[in-house]
Amino acid sequence: MVAQGPDSAKDVYSHFDFNNKYLPGLLKKGFKKGRTDVRMACIQFALSFLVAGDNALLAQVLELKGFIPDILRSEIKEDRVSTVNLLLSTLRTKVVHNKNISKTQKVRFFTAEVLLHIASLYRWNGITDVSPEDLKVAQGSEEVGKAMVRELVHSFLRDLCCSLKHGITFCDPSLGTSGKGGNVVLLHFLLGLRPATEDQVVADLLVNILKVCPDLLNRYFKETHYSFVPRVTSAWMGNVRLLKKICEAQPDISKSCKTSEFIPLPRLLSVAMVTTAARSCWWSVTTPPTRTPWWSPTPNWTRHKHPS
Repeated sequence: MVAQGPDSAKDVYSHFDFNNKYLPGLLKKGFKKGRTDVRMACIQFALSFLVAGDNALLAQVLELKGFIPDILRSEIKEDRVSTVNLLLSTLRTKVVHNKNISKTQKVRFFTAEVLLHIASLYRWNGITDVSPEDLKVAQGSEEVGKAMVRELVHSFLRDLCCSLKHGITFCDPSLGTSGKGGNVVLLHFLLGLRPATEDQVVADLLVNILKVCPDLLNRYFKETHYSFVPRVTSAWMGNVRLLKKICEAQPDISKSCKTSEFIPLPRLLSVAMVTTAARSCWWSVTTPPTRTPWWSPTPNWTRHKHPS
């Protein structure tokens, strides 16, 4: 009924009780062979408001705290490939790429919690019900569905988190040195992600987010538990390889050096150093002797008593 058009969608919206306490429970009704399950019907009902409604109704639906987000919070990792594809493609077309939905509205909808639930699809373990297209995986393999869903969610998150045009990223010319908390949602999302050293696709997402939002560099490294103190362990090698990818993705010349605006030299240097040498990680990578200034009269590493 909602899909009949904007007027019908508005009519249903005005009469439907979105606060009904039994509504979230319907999303937990599992897959039934040979027929559409209750969860799938609920998903189609929710998405029909995005597809058939006008922009005003769409904005109202996005403000509902527990309607569409509840779909992402409940058993999304067990959904069929076709369901995941329907959900992500609808959100991309009707929300992410919708010019009439402001970036602020997108940030309010795609909270860090919602983004983490979407990212849980990197570990999807549901039912493969569609044939793979353009995937280098053997037909009938158990990995076909996982590869398809990982590609879908990665493309979606890249579009949402790495695009200044369509996504939820805000440009901070000060690169975080002004003290203002910009891109907080993305920061909390990155801090909650599965360690990027364990998954190359997650690492690619992390690297590209930090490339678009270099203002998050210092805060991210300060609040994560990556150890860069040199030691012969596989964990340290993984951390350094990730750090290398992040550094290589940053521009060779800081954007702050290309602006026509006059910036006082101390501030310009602090901005330029963000993408040149993030203190929070570089300070632990270098060994004590290399950190000691060459002009120091008594370097720390030579302070010892000679045997008498």
